[in-house]
Amino acid sequence: MKAVISNFSASKTHIFNKTLPALLLFAIFFSCSTSKRYENGPFSDRNLRKNDRNEIVKTALKLLGSKYRYGGNNPREGFDCSGFTSYIYGKYGYRLPRTSSAQSKTGKKIKIKNAKPGDLIFFKNRRKINHVGIVVSNKNNSLIIIHSTTSKGVKKDDVLNSIYWKKRITFAKDIITH
Repeated sequence: MKAVISNFSASKTHIFNKTLPALLLFAIFFSCSTSKRYENGPFSDRNLRKNDRNEIVKTALKLLGSKYRYGGNNPREGFDCSGFTSYIYGKYGYRLPRTSSAQSKTGKKIKIKNAKPGDLIFFKNRRKINHVGIVVSNKNNSLIIIHSTTSKGVKKDDVLNSIYWKKRITFAKDIITH
């Protein structure tokens, strides 16, 4: 019986000594792989950032007409405004907080006139941030965004030429290149 236990222990040690280095290499390789996004650190490939902007807008536009749902964060159930932005950005590896107020605290604050496609635009009602949208285009005194509204679901609006939205615009945030 002692010999069986001894052989088992030797066999176990041999397997352990062979697999541990392989597991460590696997863990190191995948934990050190570069990620172009996530967390709060910038990444260096400017082409990736430009492509992300275009892809974010394209993906958002594919969801035009999706229904509104309070607390909704996927196309099947519907979206509220921050659920929509977090869903779209999440498709490209960006983690956004769940509410528009919390999202307004991420990224780099930029002037409305400098907002680019893919940037976020925030709106307030009185003193509190309560709405967010994604910039589609910003030129010639026209700021087109895509957002999820309670009345029409996911839609595009020119917020600089809207009586309702223009007075509520607060600021823009660059989430992609900050």
